[in-house]
Amino acid sequence: MKKNLENLQQVEEIIGYNFKNKKLLQTALTHSSYANEHRVESNERLEFLGDAVIEFVITEILYSEFREAEGDMSKMRALIVSEKPLAETVTRLGLDKFLIKGVGESKNTTESKAIKCDLFEAISGAIYLDGGIEEVKKFFNLSSRQQIESLKLHGYVDDPKTKLQEMLKQAKINYSTNKMGEDHKPIYKTTVFVNGVKMGSGMGSNKKQAEELAASEAINNLKKI
Repeated sequence: MKKNLENLQQVEEIIGYNFKNKKLLQTALTHSSYANEHRVESNERLEFLGDAVIEFVITEILYSEFREAEGDMSKMRALIVSEKPLAETVTRLGLDKFLIKGVGESKNTTESKAIKCDLFEAISGAIYLDGGIEEVKKFFNLSSRQQIESLKLHGYVDDPKTKLQEMLKQAKINYSTNKMGEDHKPIYKTTVFVNGVKMGSGMGSNKKQAEELAASEAINNLKKI
């Protein structure tokens, strides 16, 4: 019991919110595998609620801070609330270490992106029920604000090839693509060169996909420089 309370306190420190109803946080951290074994409530209902709450919070932020068209803002929102960035946030904050799992699931030492994403949503739902929408906004700004700032800094471009070109307006960008595999199931591998220097590569089921993945990797590599 003491260990459980300590874990809840650590999670509260990480997320920057102290729960009035600690049971809500406990439920948010409870995976269905543990819930099924011990006949308690899992975090699935909170996940359902949190999904909608996060979408609203991000929609309001985008509406207030951006002047893009409705279609572009919808794509920006989808990018922010997608599984990958939410899972990465959970990993960065170390929240996955506090997930309460059943015996069988505990053998998996690495959580999937889906489970991590669900955890982020469940915690958001719990915060909403305990403290309201403003506290969810604070949690999002604490945990994921950099995604909004990145959009402000780099802008939103749906096509990574276009984004790469905009980032490097004066550079010479070339794509080299090779077709591999069987004719009925080809694989394309693309390497992108910036001023003759290899900056990224990607593989896909068609040339366009391979080029876009190569451009995305180049963008990520350039951000590290």
